[in-house]
Amino acid sequence: MTESTRTRTKPAFPRGWVLAGALLVSLALLANAVYTYLTLTRLRAQYLDNRGYEIAAAIDTQARGSGRRNNPEYWQSMLDAHYEVYSGSAAFLAVVAPNGRVLASVGDAGAILDPGPDLFVFEEELGHPRRGRREPHPGMRGWKMRIGLYSSSADFIRRLALMQLALAGAAVLIILGLAFFLLRTLDRFLKLKAREGEEAQLRALGVMSASLAHEIRNPLGAMKGLTQLAQEDLGPDHPAQERLRTVVGEAARLERLVSDLLDFARPREPEVREFDLVPLLGDLRGMLQPKLAAAGVTLELPDGSVPLRSDPAGMRQVLLNVLLNALEASPSGGVIGVTLAREGSFLEIRIDDAGPGFGGRDPEDLVRPFVTGKTRGTGLGLAVSRQIMESLGGALSLGSNPGGGARCTLRLPDPGLRP
Repeated sequence: MTESTRTRTKPAFPRGWVLAGALLVSLALLANAVYTYLTLTRLRAQYLDNRGYEIAAAIDTQARGSGRRNNPEYWQSMLDAHYEVYSGSAAFLAVVAPNGRVLASVGDAGAILDPGPDLFVFEEELGHPRRGRREPHPGMRGWKMRIGLYSSSADFIRRLALMQLALAGAAVLIILGLAFFLLRTLDRFLKLKAREGEEAQLRALGVMSASLAHEIRNPLGAMKGLTQLAQEDLGPDHPAQERLRTVVGEAARLERLVSDLLDFARPREPEVREFDLVPLLGDLRGMLQPKLAAAGVTLELPDGSVPLRSDPAGMRQVLLNVLLNALEASPSGGVIGVTLAREGSFLEIRIDDAGPGFGGRDPEDLVRPFVTGKTRGTGLGLAVSRQIMESLGGALSLGSNPGGGARCTLRLPDPGLRP
């Protein structure tokens, strides 16, 4: 199949800026969420530390009496008296010596030396200056208040931190989703506007083409007929025969252009009826056989019978256009393969050639009117073919042949198709 390129004018839209803005906002939200999470995590530890200080300070400031504070039994009575108040948040209360020996304790005795991961251990020297008290008794030097706090008492801070992360993640997903939706919506809108402009151009072109085609067809037919009469009057070896043959050939090419213009500008209504696709393909092979033989190309068609309900004349025109393109693109010794496949209630007709393919170019450009890679083509064959397929509720698409070359796929609906 032949191919060409054409620069499309696409609406300018700063997609990169929109994506960059969405990503920057998302990164800022995530960074803020992580910072908040780390801050709340530190706050959790600080909250437990402050809670331990409050308990230790309340017990320490109530310990009165000279000669009593250095007595472990006195501290045991103090701890027993206060534990019930703090048992909801503290697993144990203890007074320990500098060597780690437990002087007095209440609560979970095993957790004093091995608190485990579920406890936060607060420890501070008795008579700490920040509580406004210094213990002068040398026998108490190094004594500490050790408090095992349940870490779960500060879990509300962790839940708050996780909630902040979840909200930030949800916000990022919403922002990226909105950005994607905005870009897709704007892209569709711009494509629709561009298509509307193209359709307006094509409508104007169609009206002009139809007018010109009608004006050209009659004098062109007269010129061709008179030239052929002149060929008959002159001998076959006359020197002018070659030039007259050129005139007839060019006139025939112009007739095809006029016919394509009329088909494109004023498509006919399809005449849907039952027919068999395989014999139609066989007729086309017979019509193209001289060209196939001259080019050294083989056309392989499916066997059997494929009953179809569609427009036989329209399908004949489409298949002829596509096969001619495949023939002109195929090298000598190449094979054009036509295969049929059923996809649900659709029939796919795949025409593969062994030509050079598209070379990285956009195949859709070839279906645009007046775009062609042929030196003497009109650029309307595939445009008219797609127009016919769409009028039949089908589609025409171009792509790469898995075995090399190009593939044209004709997708045609037929609810009555039999496998």
